[in-house]
Amino acid sequence: MRGRHLHSRRLRELEERLDDAERDIDRLENTLRGIVRETNDISVGGLCKCGKSLLIVRQRTVYCPHCKYRRAI
Repeated sequence: MRGRHLHSRRLRELEERLDDAERDIDRLENTLRGIVRETNDISVGGLCKCGKSLLIVRQRTVYCPHCKYRRAI
């Protein structure tokens, strides 16, 4: 019975951490949307090939802030 209780507690802790991470992601997404709205010449594109960041699009250039990938469009 003790093992089952430990498993339940661990599962509950993981669910709480996941909920916290989802809230953090929502906050970051809302903040990013606000920044993009305030900055007229910048938009956010799709996922970079590195998989670590979304691409920033500005003045006909796409740029990854994580891996520094840059390409004119």
